[in-house]
Amino acid sequence: MELVQFHPIDYRLEAAAVLTRLAYRGDDVRNGDLRPSAEHYSKKYGIDIGRFSGMIEAYEYVKANFACDESELLALFAFPEGMETNINDLLTQLRFNLGETRLKDLNMRIALFLSDEKDEPIFEHAGVADLMAYAERIPISDSARWLLSDAIIRYDAYAARANCLLDQAERLIREKSFLLEPYAEQALNDWRALSNDEAFFDRLAKNGVRLDCFRADVYPLVFLFTSISLHSNVLCAEQFGEEERTAISYGVWIDEINLSERSGRDDLESISGVLHALDDKKRLQILVALRTRPLYGQELANVTGLSPATVSHHMSELAGSGLVTIEKQGVKLLYQLNEPRLKEFTAQIEKNLLR
Repeated sequence: MELVQFHPIDYRLEAAAVLTRLAYRGDDVRNGDLRPSAEHYSKKYGIDIGRFSGMIEAYEYVKANFACDESELLALFAFPEGMETNINDLLTQLRFNLGETRLKDLNMRIALFLSDEKDEPIFEHAGVADLMAYAERIPISDSARWLLSDAIIRYDAYAARANCLLDQAERLIREKSFLLEPYAEQALNDWRALSNDEAFFDRLAKNGVRLDCFRADVYPLVFLFTSISLHSNVLCAEQFGEEERTAISYGVWIDEINLSERSGRDDLESISGVLHALDDKKRLQILVALRTRPLYGQELANVTGLSPATVSHHMSELAGSGLVTIEKQGVKLLYQLNEPRLKEFTAQIEKNLLR
């Protein structure tokens, strides 16, 4: 393969994944403590629970030996109310996009963040006033608004705090690396067996992520084994005439679980899944809005009157049923209607419910 490069397990990424799980305080069993998450997937997809034993042992070792102030963990790795990402991931996006030199420029950081609202970053004249005005407009809690703005303004301080937690978690994970490497190696072997670059991008598309990039570096992700995370410098590459780069963290069991779901699902199950996704007026409103053109998350928030976090929840439901695809563009997510899936759904309705 020429465009896609597969890399060994990255323990810094795994540290961030563990801390994200440790900081989760919601009620979705898939996102929090690893043992209940593994039990969920084992029961739902008939996967032998023993296959999770290595990652569970490593996770519980980190959990038992990791020590920090809980408020610090939540501030940096939890998802603040109304936000689609945590502060550590925001810091990572800024660093990946801007590079170490431009990252030091506050106006550059602000401009890149505001690109979530504008088509192109306003690198020449973005400032603190622009950031504060934007923060006031987005429908998030006051505490999340303050945290977000402060992290962008005082990047170095927040990065240092996050690195302290990541350093500790990474050291603990490396002590159990022998438990994690088999999962990563299996995923790498599967990816390397693909015929060409397009086959990997097709695999991404089947999982709801469209990606059109010059080059991609792919890393297996063990602790968030069903997640896909992307970072791209496309906005800065276009602005400054640099090479475009994309990094993809790809859950080691995404393909196996999705293949199991697709192969074990008959037409009626497929219809039921889509109907469940459509059983919400706002989601229908989102699909109607996407008929005209692809839209970013903030644009959909403006159309529906929902917070960005609520839009993100709805988009996860729609992407999970295949009705929309998601494309990462810099710090933005672009959503597009998946017309072939809608046509498949209507064909299934006609085949099974109409004479």
